[in-house]
Amino acid sequence: MKVAFPAQMRRIDGLIIERGVPSMLLMENASRSVLEEVLKYLSVKEVAILCGGGNNGGDGYAVGRLLLNAGKTVSVIECYRPSTPDTIFNASLFVSLGGRIHRFEEGTAESLLSRADMIIDSVFGTGFHGELQGKVAELVEYGNGLKSIKLAVDIPSGVSGFDGSVRGVAFRADKTVTFGAGKVGHYLHPGRDYCGEVVVRSEGFSREILDGQLDSSVIDEELVLKLLPERPVDSHKGTYGSVLVVGGSEIYTGAPFLSALGALRSGCGIIYTYTPPGAAVVIRNNLPEAIAVVGKGSHIFRDDLDAIVELAKKADSIVIGPGIGRDEETVETVLELIKIFSKSRMVLDADGLYALSKDLTVLSHTEDILLTPHPGEFRRLGGGETGLKSLMDFCEKFRCRVILKGSSSVLCNPDGKLSINIAGTTGLAKGGSGDLLSGTIGSFAAQTGDLERAAILGMYFMGKAAELSDESDASNTASSIGKEYSRVFSCLVEGARGEKHGIGT
Repeated sequence: MKVAFPAQMRRIDGLIIERGVPSMLLMENASRSVLEEVLKYLSVKEVAILCGGGNNGGDGYAVGRLLLNAGKTVSVIECYRPSTPDTIFNASLFVSLGGRIHRFEEGTAESLLSRADMIIDSVFGTGFHGELQGKVAELVEYGNGLKSIKLAVDIPSGVSGFDGSVRGVAFRADKTVTFGAGKVGHYLHPGRDYCGEVVVRSEGFSREILDGQLDSSVIDEELVLKLLPERPVDSHKGTYGSVLVVGGSEIYTGAPFLSALGALRSGCGIIYTYTPPGAAVVIRNNLPEAIAVVGKGSHIFRDDLDAIVELAKKADSIVIGPGIGRDEETVETVLELIKIFSKSRMVLDADGLYALSKDLTVLSHTEDILLTPHPGEFRRLGGGETGLKSLMDFCEKFRCRVILKGSSSVLCNPDGKLSINIAGTTGLAKGGSGDLLSGTIGSFAAQTGDLERAAILGMYFMGKAAELSDESDASNTASSIGKEYSRVFSCLVEGARGEKHGIGT
């Protein structure tokens, strides 16, 4: 599903208006979309609408008029005076058809909210930035504490449409009705928590214009089915590529096993691992399908380089870092490996990222690398910042791809294109999940030859496997989730409704 940044949505609105669609018609389409969602709540008889001064407020006045026509009791609370032509017109039309606008100074806002079955937030749209202030902030906070149904128009006031950030108070909606396309801020935390169910309505929006302007997406089943590699009947293990996982240390013996497990369960044909002896024992005892090559010491160091390089000649993608540790010799070796494999498809994870933080200049030599940091690791790479803007700036500066892992993981490419993964559960908030992900991505990179495609598939598979698992979130583990990949494949087959997508069973 395509998603938009607020600036992109403004440009889309402008292009549609330039093509001859009146802005007033766009507002009317939006308000009718909201009306249809409100009418789904059969118990709602009385509605209170918070209206701002811009076009988001205009949507609210138009919704109020339509609800009056539908026989609902409507109270509109003017949070800011109407300031745009379309908003002024719709406010006037609401009054002329029997509506009443209540202003802050009347002191009735709280009582109107308290008796409403539904509160509609139409104060600020997706262009909002900053923090709700004064009486508006107090009123939103008061409304949040009520038991009424809450619906936001376009985006909850107080939530950034750019990155989902919230400073101070924000409207907490049960449902958000947005227009044209979902906004990035709807799907990133903490904004995602404030939006409730997001309903995207695109009446009046040209599909040609939307497709031409938008490149970022929320990862869904439709996208995954397009990207999933085929599994032809006349195939063999070499058809599905090979992955090399380099990692492990005296302390972290399980991490490379989890990466290898992710690679195997997501369809890779051959898995090689290069680890110290302790990690090799774990792999050999738990994953006999992997070819576990033993390193020369208790951690990866320079004497391992020749053997790793030789093994990498057999691999279609390389995963470096799971459990590799922070020994000074290991850090130097990882940096050397990044240079050696500069032209290879490479996933850098865990303490491989720690090594990279010691010399970011090595990224300038790489052609096809993916970094998979969690916020703490990215903070080290990005100079202390972890926000979306910092992520996009980093990818542009170093011309690389990065997955910033979290409850909504985000893949960003050098051109600022985002792929947002919202699949997953708190069962992934465990040690080892990142290792499983890196191996899964390495597997899909080996199968498809496309690291960006692999990253999207890897994020979705791990999140969806957690959702499909019979284990409780609290009890789930990375190794258990990896074993659920079969269910994801089966679910995708079912979702394809019998059409040929080359995904087999």
